[in-house]
Amino acid sequence: MTFREKGRFIHVEVEEHEVLPDGCSMRFHGTGEPFTVERVRYESEDGRDGIWLVHAEHADGTRGAAMGSTVEDSSAGSSTLVYGGAHGLRLVHVDGGDEIAEPYLLLAPSALV
Repeated sequence: MTFREKGRFIHVEVEEHEVLPDGCSMRFHGTGEPFTVERVRYESEDGRDGIWLVHAEHADGTRGAAMGSTVEDSSAGSSTLVYGGAHGLRLVHVDGGDEIAEPYLLLAPSALV
């Protein structure tokens, strides 16, 4: 992912790769300062909910800190954008080894743990 702040816009660009074959390119209007995100309340597509550890996934396979920022959301007023590396995000459920990939997350502020 390349992350660029230009003015108050955040550009999230996730490269195509085997886990996220479509990649992703999105732009969000940021309204706050970026911060690190370590855990989120989330429900995966297969219905597993709870607390997930969240990491940035880099193109070389290493992991780093995921970032978050408050953004304007036309459907919710404001939301928290969670974004990561060139290969997006990896979420690991705290109660087990389940791991999922997402290009980014757009969550209610209360979903941050």
